[in-house]
Amino acid sequence: MIVRLLFFILVFAIGWIIYRQFAKAIMAKSKSVKKQDDKSHEEAMVKCATCGTFVPTSHAVYDHNQTPFCCVEHKLEHKS
Repeated sequence: MIVRLLFFILVFAIGWIIYRQFAKAIMAKSKSVKKQDDKSHEEAMVKCATCGTFVPTSHAVYDHNQTPFCCVEHKLEHKS
């Protein structure tokens, strides 16, 4: 009876150790992927010359003087 109990405890302990090692590896991998994703989403913001709204540089509309605008309407409004 005692031998079975000790065997069960030993099997459980080994299983728990293996589980913890896999959990640590998965957590470390997900943290490194999250850090890479955070950096890839960073983008500089520019202020619209008409309304003052900040927009990402990739979404901004520029005039011939490289003045940033949030939309074409504000670009045309600024010309007037």
